[in-house]
Amino acid sequence: MDVLRRMDRRRFVRLLAAGAAAAAAAPLGAARAAKPRPAANSDRPTPAHRPLSAAMRKEIEVQKKSVADMLKIVRGYKLPAGSPPASIFHAIRAVRRER
Repeated sequence: MDVLRRMDRRRFVRLLAAGAAAAAAAPLGAARAAKPRPAANSDRPTPAHRPLSAAMRKEIEVQKKSVADMLKIVRGYKLPAGSPPASIFHAIRAVRRER
C-alpha cells in the first residue's frame, strides 16, 4: 500500500500503458482454445443447477407469500393529499480533508 502512495503519476501512466499493450499483444487464440469440450454423453443437456428439494420449494413459496403480503400492505397505504414525498435528494458539498 505504501508503494502506491509513493508512485508518481508518470510511473503509474507508464505501467498502465505497458499493461494495456501487453493485453493487446496477447494471442487471442488461447482464449478460443479454452472452450469447454462436450462430454462423452453429450446427447443429454446438463442441468444448470441442482434440482430443488421439497424443503427448498416450500421455503421459496413461504418467502414469495411473505413478499406478496408486504407489497399488498405497502401498496394499500393511502397517503393524505398534499403530504411531502418520502425522500428528497439534496446535494451537499464534499468535505475537504487536510493532508
